[in-house]
Amino acid sequence: GNLESVGRRSHNTFVAYREFPALGIRHVEVPAAPGGGGGFVPELMDADDLARFKARLQQIGVSPVSVGAYCDLTQARQIDLIKRRIDFARALGATNVVSDATRQLEVDAEQWRKLVNTLRHLGDYAADQGVRIALETHGGLTRNGTLARRLLDAVNHPAVGVNYDTGNIYYYNDDLDPAEDVKLVADRVFQVHLKDTVGGKGEWLFCALGQGRANFPGIVDVLQRVGFRGP
Repeated sequence: GNLESVGRRSHNTFVAYREFPALGIRHVEVPAAPGGGGGFVPELMDADDLARFKARLQQIGVSPVSVGAYCDLTQARQIDLIKRRIDFARALGATNVVSDATRQLEVDAEQWRKLVNTLRHLGDYAADQGVRIALETHGGLTRNGTLARRLLDAVNHPAVGVNYDTGNIYYYNDDLDPAEDVKLVADRVFQVHLKDTVGGKGEWLFCALGQGRANFPGIVDVLQRVGFRGP
């Protein structure tokens, strides 16, 4: 009813959630990107809505471990929006908020300085809530391990790390092997999106896990060697 109307009807999240337990999937990422895109909008959810949402997840048999909050943190208007999603994650008991740093491929020195300061500020805000920010390997300044490492080293905050998406490495880069690339940021990976593809850069040819190019045993081995235990 009202709860499902909070999610965009084009991709009703609960339709998927209801199927997960039968597949052995018990933990979920809750989509809540500013601007929608099939997700939930925390600004439209009051305390009763939140309580019903948590009860619905419990009834289905899944628990939230992260909130998807993809936005461009070089845009000042996005800062309050991601803070609201950090609050949302804390209220749900989720560990990570997944976001872009920016989808821009390059920024000037002043934008870089502001982005680094923004991420430090958001890292403090998230840490106070018991939440971490995991920057996605999307197109932009974190599209691969080398670039993500550069930004993370500049930010230097324990609550700011990486959400490593194995399929995006192929989609946003030329001829990178995620089993090698992940080594550059393995110690800063908070969360992983397992995704496979038969395509290359710019080719939307994602496929079922194990049917594409990703060397999942190699990727998992790298992460296990640094003690990764995240989602």
